Amino acid sequence: MQSATLLDFIWSFAVLFLSITICVAIEPPDDGKLRVCVVESRGTYRKAPKFCPLLEATSNIECVIGVDRLDCVRRIHKGTAHFGVLSSEDLIAARWASVEILVASELRSHESHFEYEIVAVVDNSAGINTVHDLHGAKLCHPGYGLENHWTEVLANYFESTMVARSCNPDLTLTEDRIAASAKFFGPSCKAGPWVPDAKQDRILKDRYPSLCQMCYDPYSCDDTDKHWGRRGTLYCLTSGGGSVSLARLDDVKSHFGLAGLAAQDDPSKYSYLCLDGHLQPINVTRPCIWTAKPWPVVAARRSHAAQVKRLVTGLTHDEPQSWQNALLSLLETYHVFTWPMDNVIPINDYLDQAIGFQSAYSFPECNPPRSIVMCTTSIIEHIKCSWLQEASQVYGVEPNIQCIRTTNLEMCLDDIKYKSADVMLVDQEQRVQAQRDYGLRPLLYEYAEKMHDRYTIIAVVHNDGKYKSFKDLRGARACLPSYEGAAHLSVLETIANVTGSVHSLHAYFHRDSCLWHPQRGRQCPQHYRGDEGALRCLAEGSDVAFISSDVYKKYVSGNITSDWVKRGEPKSYRLLCPYGGIERHSRFEYCYLHWTTRGHLMTHNLSTTRHNEIYNSLRDMDHLFGKNYKSEVRPFTLYGVFDRRHDILFHDSTSALYGLDELHRDDAKRTMEHIYYRYTTQYYAARGGDENSGAQSLKRSWICCLVLLLTTTGLWLQQRS
Repeated sequence: MQSATLLDFIWSFAVLFLSITICVAIEPPDDGKLRVCVVESRGTYRKAPKFCPLLEATSNIECVIGVDRLDCVRRIHKGTAHFGVLSSEDLIAARWASVEILVASELRSHESHFEYEIVAVVDNSAGINTVHDLHGAKLCHPGYGLENHWTEVLANYFESTMVARSCNPDLTLTEDRIAASAKFFGPSCKAGPWVPDAKQDRILKDRYPSLCQMCYDPYSCDDTDKHWGRRGTLYCLTSGGGSVSLARLDDVKSHFGLAGLAAQDDPSKYSYLCLDGHLQPINVTRPCIWTAKPWPVVAARRSHAAQVKRLVTGLTHDEPQSWQNALLSLLETYHVFTWPMDNVIPINDYLDQAIGFQSAYSFPECNPPRSIVMCTTSIIEHIKCSWLQEASQVYGVEPNIQCIRTTNLEMCLDDIKYKSADVMLVDQEQRVQAQRDYGLRPLLYEYAEKMHDRYTIIAVVHNDGKYKSFKDLRGARACLPSYEGAAHLSVLETIANVTGSVHSLHAYFHRDSCLWHPQRGRQCPQHYRGDEGALRCLAEGSDVAFISSDVYKKYVSGNITSDWVKRGEPKSYRLLCPYGGIERHSRFEYCYLHWTTRGHLMTHNLSTTRHNEIYNSLRDMDHLFGKNYKSEVRPFTLYGVFDRRHDILFHDSTSALYGLDELHRDDAKRTMEHIYYRYTTQYYAARGGDENSGAQSLKRSWICCLVLLLTTTGLWLQQRS
């Protein structure tokens, strides 16, 4: 027992040491060049290929291309880059991660001290004179889904200062906050998506209708409502009967005619409500604000901050072929000029200048915390997971994830089974093990838009072979990538569909097949394992291979460069199509058996409340950091390269995280979810049996069902007579 404990300690110390070795900021050799970290904006326009060559040819500055803004934070921390543009949210994440960088300059689009400021405006006739009078008030809120114009954390700040959450364990954290607001305020309007899942969103809005009562369309209460959004909250106040509105100061000035536009109402009928409990007229010179969002900044390593500050001071576009124009073009997004600081300052000092901004991130969590424990199996996975945790916290995802690391897949599966962890990602080969042996269930799926980016199973035979249909394959020498992987299950299902009965693969195919059963059949060489291995198995004498379409696509395109391909003679193959040819309206060039997703997010048996909050938090992360992110520049990359490594934590090819309903709505037929269910609940009903006994068990269960149906029908007819 003591030796095991000692080994655990040594292993933990070794993992910690390796993690520190990877993460520590090691100053690279100084070659005298200054390196700027550049992240491309959303859309098709790419500024780096246009301006980096000009910058490097006319100055001592080099470009380092970052995947996202937090990638730039890590690069600046490590010293592989010296400066870059960061948002105020990135600065919060950098501070939490103890990354020491200094602010050299702001990037502004106008001369205001902050990107925007948030105020509370009250109707003078509502009798609201202090914040204590807000109980029962008709709240007009900008709502949710405003993306770049209003962050989730700042959107909730106004209510968080007054409304205490109950931390009711029977409610999700989101519903707990909604319930508290509905109890505190009177009829209100908080339009837009409250949670990512449309069904849950509808349930919550039906449960707390008072928070939609002041909307123009109280039932829909969505982001098309007249009272939704930056200006919608003010229309709710001035023409919709509201008594208090949370709004941006620049929008308030425009709405009441103080910014050169026609006034939508008489400003003398309204006042600013201040946090310290007094009112100010709308036309006051310096309104009291609740919170402000700082500008994006040019941030730098401490060792280079003063140099960077001097460098960016006075940058202009006056000379198109100058390094100054090139650098400014690389730094700016929609911000048009730099505003240097008087002195370079630490993150905390810079953020403290914005009233209430850091306070918005300091509200206490529920105790015990509701963190979603994500299990990882490698150091690099754990590092990425930890950065995802920081990014999600900054953008107000709740509950957030907490990352743990184990040494292998089985330990993670065990942790989730016994509920010391909540979620982990498995691939199509591990799905059966997770579901059948550990009792886990899928929560979300790594959906990919392109069929080749999914795991799509095809049947490949020699072009000059005798096999014309799937039925002809009885007795053929078959090659599978693995045992109990998606291809294995798909072939079982297809044989049952084509022949009308369930067959053991060992009984159906030739004894020289490579089926990878751990106790039965031929012991195949390890180089036949996997999809490429199964294709090699076919090339070296077998009759049919069941493989993923992307591997076959690479082969026919000449993109498989393994030695066995170079040594062998070029071979010609064709596909067998048990479900007919290429389907009508299909954008996929191959006929196929079935498809499934590359990754499956698995969890243990959850209560409905816990299921909903984990599901929605992960969908929020997908929305913020996935392929369809809405911010101008990607803050963090959920699906893509991380520290120059591929397929870390999630597959790079993932388009989005989908639920089961969305998966079934896909245009491509024959997803495999029902096959996984049948295999894990029926095929192995006789636990401990081999594949043959499992097949016989399934046959018997079908016969029993048929006998029961006939018996019931006979009794019913007897009663009728």
